[in-house]
Amino acid sequence: MEEQLEKRYRLNLSWDYEGEEQWINQLSAQGLHLMKPGTVKSWFKKDPSVRYSYCLDYQPGLKKGAFMQDYLELYQDAGWEYVTSYNGIWHYFRKIWEPAPTPKLYTDKESLAGQYQKMQRILSVVLCSNVMIFITVMMIILLRWQSKLWTIALPVSILYILLFILLGYGYRRAGSKIKQLSDRF
Repeated sequence: MEEQLEKRYRLNLSWDYEGEEQWINQLSAQGLHLMKPGTVKSWFKKDPSVRYSYCLDYQPGLKKGAFMQDYLELYQDAGWEYVTSYNGIWHYFRKIWEPAPTPKLYTDKESLAGQYQKMQRILSVVLCSNVMIFITVMMIILLRWQSKLWTIALPVSILYILLFILLGYGYRRAGSKIKQLSDRF
């Protein structure tokens, strides 16, 4: 029997990984199970005979080897099945669904806050790197294409401003999650 794969579209942003978990869990309730995640397009296998609870874990820097094997064994011992990873940064796990509250990989506030702090650090590095790239690009445009300044500089500036807003929003969103966790506990 040939696997039935379906693609679904949704913009998945790292600071809203809980929203992505919720979306994947809703699709699992409909018989669609994650095979390959993506930023915009994800692939799912159709199998209405089973339902899973999915969780994501942000672990940048894990490579295939001893660290990765220990990491996977830790979650396997806790009853989680490893599904896949996205760019080796986001790791997807699942358990057979139960009508109890959805299980979480992290239940203590320090671990949850640590997740968001890691995301915040990466977002700040990406934001600062892009500011430097933007300054370099604008200097090149100003030096080389002064006659076409508005036709090149304006669209490039608009794209970078949108990128800065998006990254800044993600940074603030992760910060507000950290604050919520510290206020809650």
